[in-house]
Amino acid sequence: MDLLQLRYFYALAKNGNLTQTAKQLYIAPPALSVSISKLEKELGVRMFDRVGRRMILNPQGATFLGRIGEVLTLLDHAVAELKDMGQENEETLYIATTSPNVFQASFLAFMNAYPCYKISHTWVKLDQVDKCDLQYKFDFLLASPSDITQSSELQNHVLYDTDYAVLLLPPDHPFANRKKIALKKMEKEAFVALSPEYSSRKFFDKVCNAAGFTPNIVLECDYTVRSHMVSQKAGITIATAHTKILNHCAGCVAVKINPPFIRRTQAIYWDPAHYQTRASKHFLTFVCDYFANISFELT
Repeated sequence: MDLLQLRYFYALAKNGNLTQTAKQLYIAPPALSVSISKLEKELGVRMFDRVGRRMILNPQGATFLGRIGEVLTLLDHAVAELKDMGQENEETLYIATTSPNVFQASFLAFMNAYPCYKISHTWVKLDQVDKCDLQYKFDFLLASPSDITQSSELQNHVLYDTDYAVLLLPPDHPFANRKKIALKKMEKEAFVALSPEYSSRKFFDKVCNAAGFTPNIVLECDYTVRSHMVSQKAGITIATAHTKILNHCAGCVAVKINPPFIRRTQAIYWDPAHYQTRASKHFLTFVCDYFANISFELT
């Protein structure tokens, strides 16, 4: 057997789906299947029960997974530690987010504080979150806890839980000068919303549901188009106070929603089995401190 076979086995054992695992490993499904079959033949035991497209670990496979998981983790840590020695200027952080707009300022602040490090950022859609490979691909995932359904193996730290929903209106809207508004009063208005794959769209739907109505969505789009369409009176939308404070909604007026007062939480997730480089340790400390005392109070 070789190291590549063991990594293929480990990935398939964790995922359980041959096609999805092959896609993650950037190989063809038949190639993955052949590699697993050769490994089973060499070991003299079957380690998976084939159930349709699922590959279910049997007791022999589960035992093998427990042993080689420890070995692969130790090997990865050894390689990462060697690379980490004396190469601080070459370190790159691999970070995934589900709401990239609210972390831009913190990324910039970190880069200014630590110019020796680089950041490679990936925006992940909601249907990609549970497939986000924190063990091999990313150092951290920044996401709302409501975006995560399989976080038992991950460690996390809540960055903030005091952000809240606001209504974004064009400046000349009849309610633009109000301090607060009951969202139910807006149920007949036209709404601009983010597309369903966005984390913030999930929050949008939650707020409307809490207010007791289904919004009349006339346009689904991305962040940039959303604020432009609201400023151009194509409709109104729901965002957060943090988004407004970061000036991502230029040309729009933010009005607090009351009731309901729906909070928006963001957290940082990481795999404790993943070796933490100096860069990742610095980033984790920095981003936690950055949001520790942040205020989302609109002036």
